[in-house]
Amino acid sequence: MWQVRGLGSRQKTQYSRMVCVLAVLLLHAAFANWLLAVQQTRPALPVPSRMVVQMRTLQPAPSPTVARPLPASAQPPAQPPRHVAMAKPVVQRALPAKPLASAHAATPALLSGTAANASTTPGSQAAAVAAEPAEAHVPAMTEAGFTADYLHNPAPAYPPASRRNGEEGRVLLRVRVSADGQAEAVDIQHGSGFSRLDEAARETVANWRFTPARRGVQAIASTVIVPITFRLGH
Repeated sequence: MWQVRGLGSRQKTQYSRMVCVLAVLLLHAAFANWLLAVQQTRPALPVPSRMVVQMRTLQPAPSPTVARPLPASAQPPAQPPRHVAMAKPVVQRALPAKPLASAHAATPALLSGTAANASTTPGSQAAAVAAEPAEAHVPAMTEAGFTADYLHNPAPAYPPASRRNGEEGRVLLRVRVSADGQAEAVDIQHGSGFSRLDEAARETVANWRFTPARRGVQAIASTVIVPITFRLGH
């Protein structure tokens, strides 16, 4: 039979040392592996970006320029004030409007004016023309008429009742004549005292024809007074 001999004390000591060394190496290896694992699992820190700082030198603000006053000898001489002559406004004297004369007053006024012009001397005529030059530009005014033969205006018929009662009188009619010679409106300005005579005169004159008034050569509307007389025995 085989027999195992025991190891000596020296050999046992060497064997124990070798076991201790191996154990220490294993521990170191395990610790090194643990450190590597910890470093790999730790998150990497971000790399800080580089900041660039620039410094600029500010220029000082320019000082305001102060205008130096010119010496008294270099200043231009002051201009004397000029007097501007103001033209006086020309005031034109407005001529008063001439009132229109009635149909009965037109002929006497024309005759008296003709006689006055005939009696004046040439010198006075020239003075009158120079005094009122504006009247030469005013067109002549002609009144409306109703007595021309070509108008064929009939006389009012005498009302039979007025004839039987002996009614007489004079009627003044105010007639508005248009530019074409028509009687636009007929009003009784002054009655005869009898309504039948007044109405007969008004109805007859309302159908009359008139020569229209004229300013220069232009026909215009105007107003004329028409007298109607009622007399028995005529």
